[in-house]
Amino acid sequence: MSDTAEETTRGEEFDAFYARTYPVLAARAVMLSGNRQNAEDAVQEAYIEAMRRWPHVRACASPEAWVDTTMRRKLSRDGRRWWFRWKPVELTVPAATTATVEETAEALAVLRALGTLPPRQRQVVVMHSLEGMSYAEIAAELGISTGSVGSNLHKARARLTLLLDLSWDVRPDGERLISADQLDPVCGALRGAAAWLRDGLGADRHIAQRRQALAARQGPTARKELG
Repeated sequence: MSDTAEETTRGEEFDAFYARTYPVLAARAVMLSGNRQNAEDAVQEAYIEAMRRWPHVRACASPEAWVDTTMRRKLSRDGRRWWFRWKPVELTVPAATTATVEETAEALAVLRALGTLPPRQRQVVVMHSLEGMSYAEIAAELGISTGSVGSNLHKARARLTLLLDLSWDVRPDGERLISADQLDPVCGALRGAAAWLRDGLGADRHIAQRRQALAARQGPTARKELG
């Protein structure tokens, strides 16, 4: 295969990878940060780094996990500059066109509840309850003790359980604010909101154009490295 043909093939591989994984990773970033612009910036930079190192990244057991980790570290690093100014804010995100009214209401309720958590609690509960990371993995990535992970997770889950009415005691009308997962209501709530965000962000973005913008931003050198 000629160099040009091989570069084209690798570029197409990255295009397909970007299109397949962007909505999922963008949704996770939004849930971690609570700020759509910060989330999209972190995801963009993670994909830029993946594009620069694509031969290495595509050889990983999970290229998606590589980009996910890079994105989380970017958010954590940048977050230290604005956490002291943190205050709850309303998050503006696109609704999935295929979502029902009930699904949209539930997802927005979860996102609003997440928005009331201090940044560290938010990070820990999303990393553990949504991404399935262990206490040790979270502690290593955030540079905190496993005890701090447990404390923040307990506080976050308690507040989400209260705000979202996730206790097993149903209200007098027999209804809950959101549908509860039989095994873990908090995990179920976070997964539902992440799926809703994924569908909305995926429909809201012109993914091919975004990838072209990444390549253009990096110039010929990066495009050569991609090959």
